[in-house]
Amino acid sequence: MIEALAQSGSGLRQLHLMTVLGGFEPTVDHQVEIGDLEADPSRWGFTDSSLGGDLEALQSRGWIEFWPTYSGIGSVVLKQPGIDAAREFQQLQTDPVRRYKEARDALLRWLYEANLSGSAPSGVQDFLLSPTSSYLGSQYTEDEVRRAADWLLEKGYIKGHRTYVGSLLRPSITSAGIDAVETVQSASAALTGAGITVNNINVTGSQGVNLSVASSHVNQSNTLTQNQVDEVAKVIDSARALLNSSSMGISRDAEAEARGVVDDLDEEIQQESPRTGIIKGLVAKLADLAATGTVQWAVDAFTALTQHAIGMM
Repeated sequence: MIEALAQSGSGLRQLHLMTVLGGFEPTVDHQVEIGDLEADPSRWGFTDSSLGGDLEALQSRGWIEFWPTYSGIGSVVLKQPGIDAAREFQQLQTDPVRRYKEARDALLRWLYEANLSGSAPSGVQDFLLSPTSSYLGSQYTEDEVRRAADWLLEKGYIKGHRTYVGSLLRPSITSAGIDAVETVQSASAALTGAGITVNNINVTGSQGVNLSVASSHVNQSNTLTQNQVDEVAKVIDSARALLNSSSMGISRDAEAEARGVVDDLDEEIQQESPRTGIIKGLVAKLADLAATGTVQWAVDAFTALTQHAIGMM
């Protein structure tokens, strides 16, 4: 649920807010004073216009409780689900494996965008000035960027001039790097099929068909990679947590229909050869059901997750 919420801008901001609240010194019974936050929200990266709505969103989720007055809110009570959510979010932010993988992908995409715009970064550390140089709102470090660049350089996705002290100057994306950005969602995933010649051919009535031209036995493959299955599994977990009348505000009928779709989707990805077309249709159906909800933060978070999963296929 936390990872799904972090996929949308508003959800990420609200998770950050919950983390900030959790960092304040409580007075009694998990109550924290937020007068300074209300007086100058920009100090913590918020705006006057967003802070009130985000606090209300946290309260509607049962993460905090407060009683506003004419002069403001003043203090909030941190509830255990909110404390747990902040802790889980911080664990996600600091997961070294996730950060390393996402840093590689973000750096590669940044160089691709620089290539398209005709700009020429002077060094790979210029990436740290980019608005995309963070993971779940947590800025990448110089060491993380350097290690990401080393990996991309080793795999042939980027090129540049290596200095005596190890810095990479005038970095640029290679044709292999462009292929990785355009054909898969992760640079790591692009290595999975290395050494196999695969041509993508559109076949009427078939979704995502691959024909292995170099193979002596040419078979139509319409299945998912393990990375794609993992993304669909995230949709299933989030659907079971959010697609209900209490969390997302969908009708009872829509909730019952969603349960059936989730069961079908779960059954399909358990197959030896999950079918891309079937799975895309089921994920899209879940997104349609979510769109009928009235709890906007949950709708936005789940929709972003389904769009990401479909984009992976």
